[in-house]
Amino acid sequence: MIKLHVLGAGGAVPTPTHSPAAYWLAVDGDSILMDPGPGALVRLVKSGAAPRGVDEIATVLLTHLHPDHTGDLVALLFALHSPVPTSTDPVNLYGPKGLTRFLGQLKEIYGRWIEPRRRALTVTEIGPGETIDLPGGGRAEAFAVEHPQDRLSEAALGYRFVDGDGRVLVFSGDTGPSRGLEKAAAGADLLLVECSCPDHLATGGHMTPSQVGALCAAALPRRVVLTHQYPDAAVLDLAPLVNEFYDGPVSQAADGSVYELTEEE
Repeated sequence: MIKLHVLGAGGAVPTPTHSPAAYWLAVDGDSILMDPGPGALVRLVKSGAAPRGVDEIATVLLTHLHPDHTGDLVALLFALHSPVPTSTDPVNLYGPKGLTRFLGQLKEIYGRWIEPRRRALTVTEIGPGETIDLPGGGRAEAFAVEHPQDRLSEAALGYRFVDGDGRVLVFSGDTGPSRGLEKAAAGADLLLVECSCPDHLATGGHMTPSQVGALCAAALPRRVVLTHQYPDAAVLDLAPLVNEFYDGPVSQAADGSVYELTEEE
């Protein structure tokens, strides 16, 4: 089973309904905090999806290192330095190449204050084509997308999650039109795809409704969920714009949206 809690369906500029990126994903019982942007921890705790708070966070997965996708990484590590959390389970942090350097730069600023007190922190850089095997039998497969990184990392990634029964959720991360995304999304049970801007405000490295529609018409996912909406996109009804190109079901995520892939799918 795969269950997705959208903690932040917006981009760098928040709105009352669309906070910066953050997702809590369960794959066969393995929970993953993905792209913890600013405020992610507060929204996770408020959601009720992690009753033990930061003690439940064992895997953190990053698509890229821009601040709206990593802003609460420092907050998480600082919380784990506190004597309050009681878990002694390891924390596994995965992200694109450049992640180790990025953490080193953060440590130059914060020092030991971002060293977990009771939990070992394992940092793993991954690249396109590499797979993370999850303890419950699922996996996360990384693929390359088109999003400028400049100084932060060598690539931006999307992820294809597969549970033990073969159900597939694909997350685009931030990207413009991308052959890697189109290939990964082909036939997916659920495509969680960024739709940052209306067509008339198209921005490089991001998707518009018509671009998402063209992607879906080529890849034919079973369901589509639109996320990473900047304010001008968040106020629009985006699904009909995508459905001009693609006949399948399209949902427009907001903070708090929940989606499941179960045996009935």
